[in-house]
Amino acid sequence: SVMSQALDVSEAPVIFSHSNARALADHPRNVPDSILKRLPKNGGIVMVTFVPGFTSQAVVEWNRTPAAQRSAGASAPRATLAQVADHIEQIRKVAGVDHVGIGGDFDGISDVVEGLEDVSTYPALFAELSRRGWSEADLRKLAGENILRVFAQAEQVAVRLRATRAPSTKTIGELDGVRR
Repeated sequence: SVMSQALDVSEAPVIFSHSNARALADHPRNVPDSILKRLPKNGGIVMVTFVPGFTSQAVVEWNRTPAAQRSAGASAPRATLAQVADHIEQIRKVAGVDHVGIGGDFDGISDVVEGLEDVSTYPALFAELSRRGWSEADLRKLAGENILRVFAQAEQVAVRLRATRAPSTKTIGELDGVRR
């Protein structure tokens, strides 16, 4: 997969943004456990999204249903704040608390997660995670410390690479082994 290839070649921590845990919602943008297990070695992060179609398996299946069947009057399922918390916990369980952040994504979506309608509802998500036993330190990591660490580490890699090698002049075709 592209996620695996990114981990194979990246010298900097990777950022899988606007993604959730594929174990809970089988969408191709979501990150499988096999990739989550590799994140600690790379130092990367999954930025959990609130896009309903990446959050709820019922919504994933609904979106795969032909429009004619959906127009028969059934109402679409809703993704919930608890499901977002489930994704955050799954990523923490598999990759560790240092490898999860928030990548909400309220732009360009036609529906929102019930309980996470806009940024003013973030405290409800943190309250839910606190109720589930998250410490203040872990919530700070989720809220921003983790992504700031990833950015700082990526910048350190960039500085090192600029100092130790010239920019590549190869084309994508050359890198892929395509001859003209």
